[in-house]
Amino acid sequence: MDSGGEGGTRGPGSGAGDDALAIQAALTRHAESLTDVRRHALSVSLLSWDSPAGGAFRTYLVERCSELSGTIELLHSAARLLGEYGRLLRAAEELQRGAGL
Repeated sequence: MDSGGEGGTRGPGSGAGDDALAIQAALTRHAESLTDVRRHALSVSLLSWDSPAGGAFRTYLVERCSELSGTIELLHSAARLLGEYGRLLRAAEELQRGAGL
């Protein structure tokens, strides 16, 4: 699984389970980053907008924040599932090492 990208570099003794857990951490970081962006956009949408263009921009921000919420939830869900998968892979790798494979 060594993709050479984030979370895909293997050190000595690491395996696919470690890679999965590294990718899980990256997904969590991305979700947290998007949460910060969403929080900032929501705070901007709360500003007073006295023009029609300002009102349209506010509506736009609220819609984008709603979409971001869905994306953030999907990233967190993917991270949780990948974490479970990574732990199972690590357990399987440990069993293989214990069996001498």
